[in-house]
Amino acid sequence: MMMSNTALSDTGNVWIRNSLPNQKDLIVHCKSAKEDMGYHRVHPRGAYNLLYKLRYEEYFMRLYEINDNWCHLWQGHDFKHHQVFDVQSGEQWEAREDGIYRWSALVYAWDATRSKASSLGSSCFSLGLLSVSSFFFFYFI
Repeated sequence: MMMSNTALSDTGNVWIRNSLPNQKDLIVHCKSAKEDMGYHRVHPRGAYNLLYKLRYEEYFMRLYEINDNWCHLWQGHDFKHHQVFDVQSGEQWEAREDGIYRWSALVYAWDATRSKASSLGSSCFSLGLLSVSSFFFFYFI
């Protein structure tokens, strides 16, 4: 039983809300292996809605969603605090002063090491958030 990927086309949906105090903006940059969704500045109490096309693959007569999406978030003075994490359709994330929350539970603290940390350098560099020496430090770790 072979099914067409076009027959299963659907849209993935992830919400990222800015709940930072003191009128702080949040920078959001989401990507996948095939697409860059760009940089977005989210004002206080605002939200960014990531929409993307879901992709499926068939294994042993069952369909599985391929999830290769992740987001970078920056906040703080000169946007020096950062986190990167994988996202899946249907999730709701919230940026707070002490970290990133999913469904009201703290999941990631700011500036904690993550698996996609090697992509931190290139993203921050293009935003102009890190100096060149910091870029090389993070990129080649």
